[in-house]
Amino acid sequence: MWRHIRRTVAAPALSLSLPRPLLETRQAVGLLTKLRFVDNCESAKRATKTDQPYCIKLPRDKKVAKFGEVITIAHRGKVHKALIVGSRKPGSKRLPCYDTHHIVMLNEKLEPVGTRIVAPIPSELRRKSGQWSKVIALATKFI
Repeated sequence: MWRHIRRTVAAPALSLSLPRPLLETRQAVGLLTKLRFVDNCESAKRATKTDQPYCIKLPRDKKVAKFGEVITIAHRGKVHKALIVGSRKPGSKRLPCYDTHHIVMLNEKLEPVGTRIVAPIPSELRRKSGQWSKVIALATKFI
């Protein structure tokens, strides 16, 4: 008898009413996803745990952004471009998993704003070296 009562009480808590695409984007970079700066730009110095940047636009209006793509972020009321250099959900087996989504802030010319990258960057970014050679030059550690 108690098992039946526990199941009826626990069943509504386990059922999620979110659509399937939203459930899959929980660990990938989607809209309104909290992000973490890994470079030493001015916005990264001012970012706190309660004031983190978040994604407001994805490339080509996709639902999920992947490693190596440029997204539009908002931080302290300003809009910036950023490059995803690490995420919680890897796209392939070669990419490492992180605890947070890592980004490098870019200017309008898609060049890095900071002068140094403090977190390890996946070596898969070297394959796109022609496009992101300045970001690779700033990185000190590779995984």
